[in-house]
Formats: sequence, structure tokens, C-alpha cells
Amino acid sequence: MAKNFDKITKKVEKMYKEYPYPSPSTQARQTNELLNLLRIFELETKTQLTNLKILDAGSGSGHRITNVAKHFKKCDFLGIDISDTSLKIAKSIKEKNNIENIEFKKFNLMDSTLKLGKFDIILCMGVLHHLSNPQKGLENILQSLKKDGLLFLYLYGKLGGHKRMLNKKLISLLLNKEKSNYELGIKLVRELGLNKFEYGWNLNFKNKEEEDSLIVDSFLHANETLYEFSDIEKLLKKSELYGFCIFGISSDTDGFLFDTRINKDEKLAIPQTNISKSLKSQNLLSNYESLNLKDKCKVLDLIYEPNGYTVIGFTKQSYEKLTNERIKRNYIQLS
Repeated sequence: MAKNFDKITKKVEKMYKEYPYPSPSTQARQTNELLNLLRIFELETKTQLTNLKILDAGSGSGHRITNVAKHFKKCDFLGIDISDTSLKIAKSIKEKNNIENIEFKKFNLMDSTLKLGKFDIILCMGVLHHLSNPQKGLENILQSLKKDGLLFLYLYGKLGGHKRMLNKKLISLLLNKEKSNYELGIKLVRELGLNKFEYGWNLNFKNKEEEDSLIVDSFLHANETLYEFSDIEKLLKKSELYGFCIFGISSDTDGFLFDTRINKDEKLAIPQTNISKSLKSQNLLSNYESLNLKDKCKVLDLIYEPNGYTVIGFTKQSYEKLTNERIKRNYIQLS
């Protein structure tokens, strides 16, 4: 059950009750972003995700995690969320698709008494930044991570999210004393022409209900915290994680695997950050090459202006098992 409903948590729960996310329709297609992430991780690390317990902390209406569960049939999944409306949709999707290896339960990530068991992988994608206290929420979910487990996070980017936040502030001002009037807020977003979604989302809306859900999540959300590299390091440094890496970033229209390495010639099957496309002179590249890893990450941050980061957090044991070269050379030690 969900406990410890602070003021912000209550607002967030109310919002998702009225406008569950992702799309409220059980007919909407199951989205592939999360599945693709785990497939890429498998490919890069030359591992197979099998016979694992996986927690989706903040599973929303279940469109993403049910798609993952269908693919990884030998893993057991638990999706938890604060919204009864979202959980009802998620359970309907599970039943409709006859997915037997996933359960959905109601929990509040701000509840420090969470007792969920231990998991090999914890996914918290696009959730932590909406909590009233992301640091506390992170501490709570890490209680459920095994000693050799992995944490996957998706966090909103401050640099790439600047324009959206300005638009969000504009809408808030225009709403005046009716800030909790989502119907009016949606109308204002459309009248301002902001429902074009030039922020990297691609959900192929089938109807107005689906688009309304994204409008509310993007411009009318009760709470969100945006991050840049330094903020992510600060957030994770206070946790019990051993270290982390930025696995990927998203911009307005593209996604990239994250790599601080200078790469001029190598042809890659999956797009990666490439500093040599922006720092084109040998002098600039030499200065970049002289930087430490954290400062290289900050340079990439400023050049790519991500609107989101995919982060992998490691325990000591999971890091010791790591063999992938790209992840290792971009790994930041925390303890």
C-alpha cells in the first residue's frame, strides 16, 4: 500500500488519477524505448538477461514494462506505482496480452518502509525527477537492489529542457489561480501551439485522450527536477551506489549512446556522441583530451544539451563484473 503522502505526492497522485501516463488507452501500442535500452545493454555487455528479478519503480500505465516482460520471458517483473488508475490500465494490458511473468502493485516511492524483496535490476525511468524528494526516493528504492544488482535511471535534462520549462512557466502564469485545472491548461497548450512536441517524444497519438496525457505530463506536471551532469553526480554520490555511468542521452530529435572518447573515423551501428564533430580543430581536441573524465562529461553536456539522461548505477560487485569498454571508460567512481 502507499504511505507517506506529502503535499507534492498527493498532487502528483491526483494528476495521474485524471491523466495516467503513458497514454491512458489500453489500445495504445506498447512502446519500445525501454525494451530497446535493455537489448542494447545486452548487446554491448555480451550478456543475456535471463532468470532475473526486475523491478520497475514507477511503472505508470504499464505500456513500456509489459512490452519488456513479453520479450524477457524467463525474467520475473514487478511494476509498482502510486496511481490506482495507472495500475488498473497496466493490469488490463497484462491480461489482454496474456503476460504471466509480471505483477503490478501500489506503492509510494517516498515510503521509507518499502518492503519489496531484492531485485537484480531496478528500473526507474522518468520517475525520480517527479518525486518530492528525489534523494529520499532513490534511497528507498536502493533498499531493494541486490548486492550485485544494477540500477537504470532516466532523468530529465536541465540544458535541453530549458525551453520546455519556460513554456511550462508561461502556462502556469496564464492559468493564474486555476493551476490545478488540467482541462483549461490543455486548452492553453493547444492555443499556444505547444502540442507539436519537439522534445524527443514519439508516441504516435491515436486520439485526443492520448495527446492530453502527454500535454499534462509535459507542461502541467505538479513537480519535476531537471539535471545536468554535475547534478546527477551529486544525487548519486549521496546514495550507497559504488559508481555510475551516463549510458545514453536524448536530444530534441535523437538519442545517442554516451562516450567521451574522441572518435573520428569509426562507423557505428548505433549513434554515439562524437566530440570531434563539434571540436574540429586539433587545438580544441588537444585541450579536450587534457581534461579529466568528469570535465569531459561536462563538455559533452554543454555541446549536446540533453533533454534526458539514461544512467546506470553500479554496486561494487556489479562493477567488478563489468567488461564493456565503453561503459568502463565513462565510469565515474562514487565511493
